[in-house]
Amino acid sequence: MKKWLIAASILLVAGGALAFYLLQKPEVTNTASGAEVRSVFSDHTWRLHFTEQMRDDTVNEETVVVRDQDGNETEVRVELIHEGRTLSIAPPEGGYAADAVYTLHLSDEIRSSLGLKLKDGQMIEFKIVEDLPKFANEQELRDHFAAIAENERSRNAGDEVMEEATSESADSASAGGGATGDHSVTNNQVEGVEEADLVQTDGEFIYTLYRNEEIRIHQIAEDNSAELIQTIPLSEGNFYGTELYLQDDLLVVVGDYWYSEPGQEISTTTAKIYNVADPAAPSMSREFSSEGYLASSRMVGDILYMVTNHHPNVWIMQEETDAEVRLQPYIKDSAVSDEFFEQPVDQIQKLPETDSAEYATISAIPVNEPETEATVHSYLGSSGQLYMSAENLYIAAAQYSFFTTMEIMPAGGMNDETEIYKFSIDGLDVQFAAQGKVPGRVLNQFSMDEYNGYFRVATTDGSMWSEDQPSTNNLYILDSQMALTGSVEDLAPGERIYSARFMGDKAYIVTFRETDPLFVIDTVDPANPEVLGELKIPGFSSYLHPLGENHLIGFGTETSLEESKPGEAPIVRQEGMKISLFDITDFNNPVEKDVEVIGGRGTYSPIQYDHKALFRHNERGLYGFPVMLYDGENEMGLEFVGQGALMYSITTDGIELAAEYLDEKDPDQLYEEYESMVQRMIYVDDTLYLVKFNEIEHYPLP
Repeated sequence: MKKWLIAASILLVAGGALAFYLLQKPEVTNTASGAEVRSVFSDHTWRLHFTEQMRDDTVNEETVVVRDQDGNETEVRVELIHEGRTLSIAPPEGGYAADAVYTLHLSDEIRSSLGLKLKDGQMIEFKIVEDLPKFANEQELRDHFAAIAENERSRNAGDEVMEEATSESADSASAGGGATGDHSVTNNQVEGVEEADLVQTDGEFIYTLYRNEEIRIHQIAEDNSAELIQTIPLSEGNFYGTELYLQDDLLVVVGDYWYSEPGQEISTTTAKIYNVADPAAPSMSREFSSEGYLASSRMVGDILYMVTNHHPNVWIMQEETDAEVRLQPYIKDSAVSDEFFEQPVDQIQKLPETDSAEYATISAIPVNEPETEATVHSYLGSSGQLYMSAENLYIAAAQYSFFTTMEIMPAGGMNDETEIYKFSIDGLDVQFAAQGKVPGRVLNQFSMDEYNGYFRVATTDGSMWSEDQPSTNNLYILDSQMALTGSVEDLAPGERIYSARFMGDKAYIVTFRETDPLFVIDTVDPANPEVLGELKIPGFSSYLHPLGENHLIGFGTETSLEESKPGEAPIVRQEGMKISLFDITDFNNPVEKDVEVIGGRGTYSPIQYDHKALFRHNERGLYGFPVMLYDGENEMGLEFVGQGALMYSITTDGIELAAEYLDEKDPDQLYEEYESMVQRMIYVDDTLYLVKFNEIEHYPLP
């Protein structure tokens, strides 16, 4: 009898839970409350995500309506996509009218696949803008943040879920800045666009960033050794250097600076410019600070471009609406003042189609004109990966929409999209140019490229471990106004992108889960890109480097497959580091012409995650990198083998070890020793320099 009562109780509880579960109404997960009317461009396409699959026959011109400010219905194109979980509402032909205000109405007659009505219906009011909205005064800026705080408070209370929406120069990636001539240069992605590094040289002196705390200046002596002649302390005054540029007689140090004022600690990104015309007696000529952390930086000519992210303390306004909160980011420019000042309101603009409370601040600093004021523009909208050509800067900001409520189906899952903001660059003049959006997320800067006026971007959508939303990989091409022109979608389902590279009108994408497909994609017709060839091999490349026009060098990891339980996917084991030489002469049939596996399981090199760690001497066909060698094949786990650097001769004929520079291992040494790790390999004339924290070694070039 007791067992029967227990069983009945269990059934009753389960039935009640199931009834509650089934009777919950579906919701739109990305509409938001708040006082503000949303600003969007005239070609804006709304994409609204439902918590459940919706019935296609309930989505039509009667249940989805857009009306103008006079109540007149506006003809739009409505479509259910993503298996009925996303509602796409495209603008009318020719776009919405400029400066007009519209309201999007979603009827509660929109029903789920189980027949339940949309919860309460939904309304979204929006205004059409032709340019980025500006704030008239500080009160208007405060009202904007107050609306964001109100939305966030509502979400935290469970009233609403999430808001999100969508709209719709021949600088192909270089071979890394052409390391030819008499000394090394940084391995840049785009020719003419400099990237910062830990070490810089002009062929006579070597400038090294030591532990973020100081700059060490070495002079190259007659015997080719490197003699320390000066140090520049950085850590005094809460400054920690992270990267260096060298421009003629100017050394630029970019890093983190912590500034204290009563009641708060302020984190800034700071650039210190030193005159090193006499490297033995450097002097600081300029200092610039922008509040927030560094997203990325570049230098074109003598202009330093910094993109910083800053999130004001809006959470205070969620707790107390009238709380005093500083909402404008701090700036300091020694050309203007030695004191911090708030970014003027007229230099703050709102990126349409986002409710982010985070600033992306773009600063253009003339490093050789210490008395000329930098131009600084702050944009309200999240930042992300950065790509820059000589004329344009692109920021790819991930937009996530999580299903956080339990409705008819189990909660969980997400929709990834990437907003891409384009800014035109002309010296100190930085202007917002256009905005677009693509499905998926961007891996890194090499997933983006500008070519012949078009922007190309590779993304991964979904999760490689999800059964409900398995990952797919895509290539999108957008025109100069960031409107989608062409695409290749659904590459390698269940995998994700590990590396990408663009060379001329071709795109090369590496995905991985169990094997490493290399896709060759032709983009000569931007409206109709197509996959020309595919190569599947073990392992994966995490960085692709061009070798002439018909070959690629892949740096990554070797893998092996281990049998698992019957019916389950094999277990993927990472083995040693791997170098692959790809012959892409026949685009339809790419070939792995040669391969080199280095060390055993656990072996790694910074080149696998930092392209600037690659040594190149193009004339001699030499490629090198720091390495930490391990052997993970014994039963005790990883065994440390050694550390140092390796140099390879890599030509179109194959891969050949040219030299190895490995430290002698201490018998009791279990892992690498940090002070003696090779940070960078550079050359001057016929001499190779291994830059370590504790010394700079020199050898004849192979």
